[in-house]
Amino acid sequence: MIDVADIPAILRRHILLLFVTPLLFMVLAFLYLSLKTPEYRASSELLVEPAGFQVLPSEQSGSFGQQAQQALDIDSQLYVLTSASVLNDVANKLDLDNDSALHRPGLLARLMGRTGASPGSDAERRAETITALREHLVVIRLDRSSVFRIQARHPNPMMAAAIANEVANSYLTETRDSRNSSLIRASESLAKQAAELRKRVEQAEAAVETYKSNEGLISTGTAGPVVDQQIQSLNTQLTQARVTLEQARTAFELVEPLRPSDVEAGVLPQNETANSVLSSLRVQYAQIAQQEAEAATTLGTSHPRLRELRSQLQNTRRQIADELQRIKQSLKNQFDQARGTLAALETRLTFLQNENSLQGKARIELRQLESEAEASRAVYETFLRRTRELEEQPEIETDGSRVLSEAQIPTRPSGPRKLFVLIAAGAFGFIAAAGSVVGLAILNGNITSERDLVTRTGVPILTHIPSPNRGAALPFAARLPRLSGSHRNAELETNLAITRIAYALRQAFAEKRPTTVLVLSLSDGLNPAAISKQVAIELHDMGETVLFARAEAPATWPERHEASSPLGKRNASAVALLRQAAQTMKLGMDSETKTQGKANGLSRYVSVEQIGAGRKYGAYASLSEAVEDFLIVDAGSAESSPILPVLLRHCDGIVLVSRLSDTRCEDLDRTLAYLEPWQDRVIGNVVLEAA
Repeated sequence: MIDVADIPAILRRHILLLFVTPLLFMVLAFLYLSLKTPEYRASSELLVEPAGFQVLPSEQSGSFGQQAQQALDIDSQLYVLTSASVLNDVANKLDLDNDSALHRPGLLARLMGRTGASPGSDAERRAETITALREHLVVIRLDRSSVFRIQARHPNPMMAAAIANEVANSYLTETRDSRNSSLIRASESLAKQAAELRKRVEQAEAAVETYKSNEGLISTGTAGPVVDQQIQSLNTQLTQARVTLEQARTAFELVEPLRPSDVEAGVLPQNETANSVLSSLRVQYAQIAQQEAEAATTLGTSHPRLRELRSQLQNTRRQIADELQRIKQSLKNQFDQARGTLAALETRLTFLQNENSLQGKARIELRQLESEAEASRAVYETFLRRTRELEEQPEIETDGSRVLSEAQIPTRPSGPRKLFVLIAAGAFGFIAAAGSVVGLAILNGNITSERDLVTRTGVPILTHIPSPNRGAALPFAARLPRLSGSHRNAELETNLAITRIAYALRQAFAEKRPTTVLVLSLSDGLNPAAISKQVAIELHDMGETVLFARAEAPATWPERHEASSPLGKRNASAVALLRQAAQTMKLGMDSETKTQGKANGLSRYVSVEQIGAGRKYGAYASLSEAVEDFLIVDAGSAESSPILPVLLRHCDGIVLVSRLSDTRCEDLDRTLAYLEPWQDRVIGNVVLEAA
């Protein structure tokens, strides 16, 4: 995966592509602008009055006052504006059949040499004109209003304005003619139907009168039959009688259980008149009872005053009993009267109902006849009124649609300015190039960042060596470091990087001498020989005794064997690795002394020279006599080195060399898996800058 922070580094490695691609896009955009015929755009605005707008109360309306239907009607005007009838009228008025701009082949056809032969017949020519006119028109509805903008484009600015205005005018003419035609057709149709409905109304009314005469059904105006009126009146009286009966029953049932003692105790009936009499008697009884009680406490039992009070008290009690009995009898009489009235009304209603049932079937048929007659008359009156209105509407201008603003002749071609197009083309080219570079980096699966390299190898970055070709990609690229604020010279950076590697090796093997260090490339495209030699020289300059070795395949392996191998030349390295592995196993079984082990193991496969002395060792004996602090071995590529197993067996440290964007993740993982037994000997990574 590519981290976002790695993208700038990836783009810097492809700076040439990022400059060339925008220039190419700008050149193509310039060629397109040069070959493209300039077009002018003119716009007119048209107000389309909703179909629900009515001058007359019952004016014909497609929406019937419904807002949803009005919105649909307005939206449908987009298609009416570009319909064949409207455009055909525009073509006739402006003679667009002979307009070369509408019948000119496109840019691609012109580049391919096609002239576009015109159709043979006038109908085909007109069809082509209407099709081209639709392509040159853009009709849009402004927001949610009833205003439409008609935009026409044409190489001729005057013709562009004329087309936009003529489309609006033709639409208004078309809609008005269509409305008047529909009104006339509707009026004629309604007049025919009204004549037929009139005959039906006359027949229905005659049938009603004939039936009433035959059945003897008497009615008084709009109130209906007399029997129905009587039944309705009796029902009203019967309802009132039932209410009166219930009131009398309730009053009687409340008073009937009362006794004089109850009245003396304060219980009074609901009747207002009775209440007034009984209330006064009860008050009188209470006063006498109080006086009698007071006299009983002060006077003797046989005192005349006490006997008089007792006599008055008995007389009052008797009056209360008589009054209560009178009230009961009065309420009972009212109850009996209400019950008799209700019975009489019910008897009369039953009689009328029996009489009414005898004429029920006849009245039902009469009501059906009357309903049919009323329905026919209502429809007839509606049709008649509508016919009269439609006859007058064509002479009344009720359509509020109009042209709000006419199209003006444009003064400059439409579209963005050429400078903006060139800038946009350059920006698009840069984005396309950058996206392609990043996309290819993702698809190729290369190592793109030092962070990713450290994560996969598990060892740190020792240094970063700049490319020796920095600044050669573009003539002015040498100035880029200065423009970006970096003034370091590539050569100085390289020397500093080599010095860092040398110090890292001295620090890693400060307690272990002599030491053999392999400089191993992670991809076939990298040659670590120069780095290995420079590191060896730097160690020598630091006072170390250094031998530099280059790995070479054994001379006893004839090249013809690889050419004749069943695996072919493509797998020659694999054959060499297999054979070398066998030799390595054999070497492991040989008896070697501690002082001669490495020399005996490496002298067969490497050519060695001593740094500083210029002395070269070509045989085992001479190499075993050499005394060195460091043996720096250029091991070549991990993918193609045939003696890598031998070198790994005899090394003390490994330095991995890789180049970002050139080292594939798959190759790195395979190499790390191969180096797994010697993972503890890996010191760090040296990263080469991409060329």
